[in-house]
Amino acid sequence: MKTGHFEIVTMLLATMILVDIFQVKAEVLDMADNAFDDEYLKCTDRMEIKYVPQLLKEEKASHQQLDTVWENAKAKWAARKTQIFLPMNFKDNHGIALMAYISEAQEQTPFYHLFSEAVKMAGQSREDYIYGFQFKAFHFYLTRALQLLRKPCEASSKTVVYRTSQGTSFTFGGLNQARFGHFTLAYSAKPQAANDQLTVLSIYTCLGVDIENFLDKESERITLIPLNEVFQVSQEGAGNNLILQSINKTCSHYECAFLGGLKTENCIENLEYFQPIYVYNPGEKNQKLEDHSEKNWKLEDHGVKILEPTQIP
Repeated sequence: MKTGHFEIVTMLLATMILVDIFQVKAEVLDMADNAFDDEYLKCTDRMEIKYVPQLLKEEKASHQQLDTVWENAKAKWAARKTQIFLPMNFKDNHGIALMAYISEAQEQTPFYHLFSEAVKMAGQSREDYIYGFQFKAFHFYLTRALQLLRKPCEASSKTVVYRTSQGTSFTFGGLNQARFGHFTLAYSAKPQAANDQLTVLSIYTCLGVDIENFLDKESERITLIPLNEVFQVSQEGAGNNLILQSINKTCSHYECAFLGGLKTENCIENLEYFQPIYVYNPGEKNQKLEDHSEKNWKLEDHGVKILEPTQIP
């Protein structure tokens, strides 16, 4: 009996799926040095006003998946934003990026996997970011959203959140410090380990943001953790489970890469960054916004050479 082409392809796919299910993958939980980790702290306003709006238009025009995801989230944000207390300088594009990422991450869509994998690798070099990273505007707005919504560590680190990884064995070394290297969702309900292939990460985050208010329906506490928050990693008992304790700091290899910032050899600890949060008060006519974090900053004074965005140093 001859086997047709379709049957052969089907059998091969089934074999690949079975191998993927039963194979335990080894993943190193480390400092994720290849991730694109720019926080834009020294060029926030310049990027927000001069470059990112045009970048968003161009990237949506050249990437149909991004355009669809963005427009869907835009409609959700329009309906949701009036129900949330927000920082006065929290803009619509921050909210749209946040809504888009949350929705895609929860559903584990192709866009979520594409974006996450791109973020993990786009920091290999500035050339990789400039020429190969298709989500510059999305990354900027999502990063800014998390910065603006942060609360003091005392308010966020006392409650543990969890992340699971089916079929993945984590290893770590060096100073036992790690970053996720991609934006990460964690949940308040601790999963029950059904077998030895389920690794549970118990996470105490300082810089993660609670996002239940951005969801379409009520749910457990869900936290979105920035990709470059630094954690102290330890093993929980004798099993595969790990404990991640935030050291209340982020570090980055990049600062203002779009404007010419080069990759540093070491992950540089970001300076303490506190941007005031002001909730709009109609009765406060003299209410002003100040950005103490950027006072007296000059890019040239801190090792950032200004280049044209498309210029390779």
